[in-house]
Amino acid sequence: MVERRMDGGEMFIEILNRHGVEYIIGSPGSEWPPLWEALSRRRAKGEPAPTYVNCRHEGLAVGVAAGYHCATGKLPTVTLHTTSGGLNCATNLRGALHNSTPMLVVAGESISYGDGGAPDPGAQWLAGLSEIGGPTRLLDPVMKWAITVRTAYNLADTFHRACQIAMRPPKGPVFVNAPLEFMLEQITVERIPHPPELAAAPQADVAALEQVARLLIEARAPVIFTESVGKEPQAVDALVELAEMLALPVVEAAAPACTNFPTDHPSHQGYSPRPFLEKADVILLLESATPWHPPAKGPGPGCKVISIGQDPDRVLRPYSGYPCDVQIHGSGATNLQVLTQIVRDLKGDRSIRSVQFEERTARLHDDHQRLRDAAREEALTAKDATPIDPRWLCHAFNEAIPADAVVVNELVVHRPVLDRYLERSRTTRYMRSFGGLGQGLPNALGMKLAMPDRLVVAVVGDGSFHYNPVVACFGLCQERGMPILTVIFNNHGYGSMQGGIDKHYPAGYGARGGGRELATAITPRPAYPKLVEAFGGWGQAVDHPSEIIPALKRGIQVVQEGHPALVDVSLAW
Repeated sequence: MVERRMDGGEMFIEILNRHGVEYIIGSPGSEWPPLWEALSRRRAKGEPAPTYVNCRHEGLAVGVAAGYHCATGKLPTVTLHTTSGGLNCATNLRGALHNSTPMLVVAGESISYGDGGAPDPGAQWLAGLSEIGGPTRLLDPVMKWAITVRTAYNLADTFHRACQIAMRPPKGPVFVNAPLEFMLEQITVERIPHPPELAAAPQADVAALEQVARLLIEARAPVIFTESVGKEPQAVDALVELAEMLALPVVEAAAPACTNFPTDHPSHQGYSPRPFLEKADVILLLESATPWHPPAKGPGPGCKVISIGQDPDRVLRPYSGYPCDVQIHGSGATNLQVLTQIVRDLKGDRSIRSVQFEERTARLHDDHQRLRDAAREEALTAKDATPIDPRWLCHAFNEAIPADAVVVNELVVHRPVLDRYLERSRTTRYMRSFGGLGQGLPNALGMKLAMPDRLVVAVVGDGSFHYNPVVACFGLCQERGMPILTVIFNNHGYGSMQGGIDKHYPAGYGARGGGRELATAITPRPAYPKLVEAFGGWGQAVDHPSEIIPALKRGIQVVQEGHPALVDVSLAW
């Protein structure tokens, strides 16, 4: 057994290397000199270590980590500055928790406050950075798992366990409080833990999946609802094959988390479950947390509901209310691939007739084409409307933005509009920002970090744009050469909030203008393009529909030249 002397910073890097962590995405704090020294030492000696990405805001760091994981499926690490840093990005961490996004989050505290002979951490820790219970107590509610390291000898095992727990389904953010004094301490290490050589994704019993296959094959009116199965990209091809073999309609959630199914495929039947619920006799839920609303208004009597996913019990939701007859817990992609193979084998059985599948295939083609034609006609009808109609703006994306672009959606009232009119092929990467406003630009930068050669487009409302750490985001674009295109859907206010007033008080004073005066208007219109110009970028305000496509193409050109771009589009609603 070889013994080694090392401090906490060196130990941290050793564990991250063993778990294949590529990036440490950090927001600076005074507990991190041990990490920075270890990274600097390794860089000088040419030794392996994760790449450090310095972020000027905690929300940016967590959002970048979420976008990076969405693009790669890999575990990112985030370093924050004690409790204050963690609380400053609690919304982003909550989004990661509810979106099952894994990340290792580490922050520190002081446990000596300069007394007892330990290295003096600085007066700031006792004066303003510490509280009873430390950061773990306050960050635990937005974490899958949270722990405080009790001795320097526990550091390695705690970091190791945290990496494993974050990536174990259902995945999520985990937190380690690593006190500064332990990170500074030099200790003798006899063993550094390493991850298992084989860690297979959970898979259902084959007999259970065969039962699911037979239910789908024998169904008269089956349908698939999905929200996030495409987080595992290999699931998309398996789902396409399954839908083609059995002529299954696929309906995405009203707010899909990712590209689950290509919208140009005939089996894609839009985003509304309601037309299918009354007639369906078998419903397959694939990673679908909220398949319809309200939960009580579900399928008719006798319909079999099958749920496959990492969290079919929806353990983080305060209420579920969805019926389920067959529940399969585990990786949606793994189980879907096995299910597809079983159906492929069963369809080879001569006793299974294919006439019903041929008839359904024809209907799906017709229904899909009607949906696409209707969307196109609606958008073209609005092409010349002034102020600009959001439907035309979304349709214009199809002409201006390449099919292999990465689109990050942080819209609220315009989210269903973008989903209906934006065509997403198998090559399109798509991410829904989730859990609270202010994450769209950071998520887009995480996607760009993972896929530097792809065009990344952040689509945000003007309301959500104000919640983003815009200065820090454009600073990261400039510092690391990670340009993105930001498109603002500017309806000059918080349309969702005004919608609530109009819904609950349709004849009230708020609906007659009081709501905008008090709370929902963003006025006067800020000069948003000047923000990106401060960081070497280009921006344009668009007020006429004829300007949209040229502005988008110009923005793409600027991004390709290595600079961030912003297009602010003034909308009618």
